[in-house]
Amino acid sequence: MAEPPYSTIIILLVSLAMAFISSLINSRFTPREHRAKINALQRKIAALKREKDDNLKKAKSTDDKKLLKKVRKQEKQLLQLQSQMASLSLRQMKVLPITMIMFLLVWMFLTGRLLYWEVIPGLFTGAETVAYLPWISGEMNLNLFLWYILCSFMSGAFFSRIFGLTGATE
Repeated sequence: MAEPPYSTIIILLVSLAMAFISSLINSRFTPREHRAKINALQRKIAALKREKDDNLKKAKSTDDKKLLKKVRKQEKQLLQLQSQMASLSLRQMKVLPITMIMFLLVWMFLTGRLLYWEVIPGLFTGAETVAYLPWISGEMNLNLFLWYILCSFMSGAFFSRIFGLTGATE
């Protein structure tokens, strides 16, 4: 079980399950109005950023002082919106302790260790290769930590989109 391709699939499934559970918990603890507010702010920030960049480019090419003044106002407005976004995003962090405890328990199950202490016999030591990825110069060997992180980021982004926890900014 600790040899590829079984280990590769096991880690992928574990990270998918963890991302699903974390997203589910986050969606239950974060009110829909709060998520809608965050998504609206993200869209507003993206639109203002595009407009500011266009105005700045135009102001520099035409040396328009009035337009440059408008760009400065837009920068201030952008900073205000970003600080609002940061404060709203911090409220979502209230589920972080739950997901961290969950991660530590799963990590203990996989490696048998909790931080540096061996607790139970685990499936993996953490140092062996659990996945092979094709790479430019042959194969890239990934240990448990790297493969889990890669799978976790991908599945986390996937489930966050499904549960509406992150907004799409163009």
